[in-house]
Amino acid sequence: MTGITNKSIQIFSPGFPNDASIPCDFILKVDPGMLVQVEILLLEANSCCDHLVLYEGTLGGNVIADDKVQKGSLFNTKTQNFMRVSWQPKGGVNVKGMM
Repeated sequence: MTGITNKSIQIFSPGFPNDASIPCDFILKVDPGMLVQVEILLLEANSCCDHLVLYEGTLGGNVIADDKVQKGSLFNTKTQNFMRVSWQPKGGVNVKGMM
Protein backbone atom coordinates (compact mmCIF):
# COMPACT_ATOMS: atom_id res chain seq x y z
CA MET A 1 0.00 0.00 0.00
CA THR A 2 1.47 3.32 -1.04
CA GLY A 3 -0.58 5.58 1.16
CA ILE A 4 -3.66 6.08 3.26
CA THR A 5 -6.57 8.31 2.44
CA ASN A 6 -9.61 9.25 4.48
CA LYS A 7 -11.89 9.77 1.50
CA SER A 8 -15.26 8.24 2.17
CA ILE A 9 -18.59 7.83 0.45
CA GLN A 10 -21.86 6.40 1.66
CA ILE A 11 -23.75 3.85 -0.39
CA PHE A 12 -27.28 2.61 0.24
CA SER A 13 -29.37 -0.25 -1.06
CA PRO A 14 -32.05 1.01 -3.51
CA GLY A 15 -35.18 2.11 -1.68
CA PHE A 16 -33.32 2.64 1.63
CA PRO A 17 -34.77 3.02 4.27
CA ASN A 18 -38.29 2.11 3.12
CA ASP A 19 -37.90 -0.84 0.73
CA ALA A 20 -34.99 -3.29 0.71
CA SER A 21 -36.35 -5.59 -1.99
CA ILE A 22 -34.26 -4.36 -4.96
CA PRO A 23 -30.92 -6.14 -5.55
CA CYS A 24 -27.88 -4.11 -6.55
CA ASP A 25 -24.10 -4.21 -6.92
CA PHE A 26 -21.67 -1.40 -6.22
CA ILE A 27 -18.13 -1.46 -7.60
CA LEU A 28 -15.79 0.50 -5.32
CA LYS A 29 -12.42 1.58 -6.71
CA VAL A 30 -9.45 3.36 -5.17
CA ASP A 31 -6.15 4.44 -6.72
CA PRO A 32 -3.72 1.74 -7.86
CA GLY A 33 -1.58 0.53 -4.96
CA MET A 34 -4.35 1.28 -2.44
CA LEU A 35 -6.82 -1.14 -0.84
CA VAL A 36 -10.57 -0.66 -0.35
CA GLN A 37 -12.02 -0.57 3.17
CA VAL A 38 -15.75 -0.75 3.89
CA GLU A 39 -17.48 -0.07 7.20
CA ILE A 40 -21.03 -1.34 7.62
CA LEU A 41 -22.96 1.54 9.20
CA LEU A 42 -26.36 -0.13 9.12
CA LEU A 43 -27.59 -3.51 8.00
CA GLU A 44 -31.20 -4.45 8.53
CA ALA A 45 -32.08 -7.63 6.65
CA ASN A 46 -34.23 -10.72 7.01
CA SER A 47 -31.86 -13.37 8.38
CA CYS A 48 -33.63 -16.07 6.41
CA CYS A 49 -33.01 -14.75 2.98
CA ASP A 50 -31.39 -11.31 2.52
CA HIS A 51 -27.61 -11.07 2.12
CA LEU A 52 -24.92 -8.45 1.80
CA VAL A 53 -21.85 -10.00 0.17
CA LEU A 54 -18.46 -8.30 -0.26
CA TYR A 55 -16.11 -9.52 -2.99
CA GLU A 56 -12.43 -8.85 -3.73
CA GLY A 57 -12.25 -7.33 -7.21
CA THR A 58 -15.16 -6.85 -9.59
CA LEU A 59 -16.64 -10.03 -11.06
CA GLY A 60 -15.76 -13.53 -9.93
CA GLY A 61 -13.56 -12.37 -7.05
CA ASN A 62 -13.07 -14.08 -3.70
CA VAL A 63 -15.75 -13.52 -1.07
CA ILE A 64 -14.47 -11.21 1.67
CA ALA A 65 -17.60 -11.40 3.82
CA ASP A 66 -21.10 -12.83 3.74
CA ASP A 67 -22.39 -14.35 7.00
CA LYS A 68 -20.08 -12.14 9.12
CA VAL A 69 -21.47 -8.85 7.84
CA GLN A 70 -23.02 -6.80 10.62
CA LYS A 71 -23.24 -3.19 11.75
CA GLY A 72 -19.87 -1.74 12.76
CA SER A 73 -17.83 -4.33 10.86
CA LEU A 74 -14.78 -3.25 8.82
CA PHE A 75 -13.71 -5.19 5.73
CA ASN A 76 -10.69 -4.68 3.46
CA THR A 77 -9.55 -5.98 0.13
CA LYS A 78 -6.29 -7.90 0.49
CA THR A 79 -4.64 -7.42 -2.90
CA GLN A 80 -6.89 -5.40 -5.21
CA ASN A 81 -8.01 -1.80 -5.50
CA PHE A 82 -11.58 -2.90 -6.38
CA MET A 83 -14.37 -4.27 -4.19
CA ARG A 84 -17.85 -5.38 -5.24
CA VAL A 85 -20.58 -4.79 -2.65
CA SER A 86 -23.61 -6.90 -3.53
CA TRP A 87 -27.02 -6.48 -1.86
CA GLN A 88 -28.95 -9.71 -2.51
CA PRO A 89 -32.44 -9.60 -1.03
CA LYS A 90 -34.72 -12.57 -1.46
CA GLY A 91 -37.52 -10.77 0.30
CA GLY A 92 -36.42 -7.44 1.72
CA VAL A 93 -39.78 -7.19 3.50
CA ASN A 94 -40.16 -4.81 6.46
CA VAL A 95 -36.40 -4.05 6.64
CA LYS A 96 -34.32 -1.00 5.73
CA GLY A 97 -31.52 -2.70 3.80
CA MET A 98 -27.89 -1.59 3.99
CA MET A 99 -25.81 1.56 4.36
